[in-house]
Amino acid sequence: MNRHLVVSLTSAFCLLTSAFALPLYRDSLPNGLIVLTYEDHRLPIADIALECRSGHDCDPLPKAGVAALTAQLLPRGTKTMSGDSVTSIIEFLGARFEGWADDDGSGVSLRVLSKDLTTALDLLADAVLNPAFDPKEFRRSQDMALARARRTLDRPQAVATLELNRLLFPGHPFARPATGDTVTIPQITRDDLVAFHQTHFVPNNCFVVVVGDVDRQSLRAELWQRFQHWQPAPVPQPAIPKLTFPDRLRVRYIQRPDLNQTYIAFGHPGIAVTDTDMLATRLMSYILGGSAMSSRLGIAVREAAGLAYDVRCWFDRGRHQGLFRATVQTADPKTALAKMLHEIRLMHDSGATRTELKKAHDYYTGSFPLTYSSNQGKLYQTQWTERYRFGPEWLERFPELVRAVTLEQVNAAARNHLYPDQFIMVIVTNQEKEQLGLTDVEWLE
Repeated sequence: MNRHLVVSLTSAFCLLTSAFALPLYRDSLPNGLIVLTYEDHRLPIADIALECRSGHDCDPLPKAGVAALTAQLLPRGTKTMSGDSVTSIIEFLGARFEGWADDDGSGVSLRVLSKDLTTALDLLADAVLNPAFDPKEFRRSQDMALARARRTLDRPQAVATLELNRLLFPGHPFARPATGDTVTIPQITRDDLVAFHQTHFVPNNCFVVVVGDVDRQSLRAELWQRFQHWQPAPVPQPAIPKLTFPDRLRVRYIQRPDLNQTYIAFGHPGIAVTDTDMLATRLMSYILGGSAMSSRLGIAVREAAGLAYDVRCWFDRGRHQGLFRATVQTADPKTALAKMLHEIRLMHDSGATRTELKKAHDYYTGSFPLTYSSNQGKLYQTQWTERYRFGPEWLERFPELVRAVTLEQVNAAARNHLYPDQFIMVIVTNQEKEQLGLTDVEWLE
């Protein structure tokens, strides 16, 4: 391909020099496909991901799991190559090729030796552009998904989380898990997967991230050669209902006499990752319950009282409004819950201290570089910043943005985003209701 033509393929690009002086480029191909390249030549490995900006949030409401099954089947055969043939090539290369989906996106990922990049791009393009959705492969993947969903119900903590989502996301895709459940998975048909792929896997709704021992100019030309006939199309946006807060503490009680501990999950509506005070909220929730040992919840419930091995809280970080969540597993739910609710109210009423904020600043600025020290870490972080359109400079600016968050902002986040009297709580326990110490609550059936 002519070098001048290669240069003209990109309409815009950004360059970031990270703490490791590794360039991150963001290019846009003429059909709208975004390409992000993070060059790192220290190891002869390339990690590749093609992400579609539609995920579980775009599942048809009665059929949670459509996006997940669609993505899982992309590497399992095309119109010209069987799933077994694809697997044989991947095994011969010593590579990894998999599909995935979560609340906000779906796609495929590849890891190969850089010498095999051309073959890997061939496999990637064929999977995304020409998936077969072979009926045999579909039934096999559907059966496996159903088996996993059934096994999930054997884990009490998972049961608590699933029930909490159902109660706090009424009429919402997130009321059910992204992978589907025992009710929705059997309803999914092959036609659902074909429709999801045709509707959402279009170049203007996708981006490619490549990290590792690659050359940006050559990669861009290779991708355009394979995807130049992929045509953009309008993409429908999901209608996501607004979440509502309970007007009081509401509790769903699930008795399991076979358990020797109690599993609790509770929460209320939170915020979206793009909200302007997300960083302040993130720092506040880290101080409150980000660590099972050093946070306020950890010190009160685990370290001082010895009531639980793990106790924590966090805010969901996604494109749509998520939840504030808190969880604990304990043999003494009455005392553990009393301490957790006390600490959450104290944070809401009085906020954090300067010492606590400094520790949170130090944790995030100190640990963040570790999250992209590996190729796959860079891949994940680059995907994340592009998914939420933070811009390629986000990785470089994150430490300074964290340091810029003030104590006043953290405490405002506590006042604005913690609602101590408005939780929905799910308790999976071997104890009777009267033993839990909860009063003035609405018990949910």
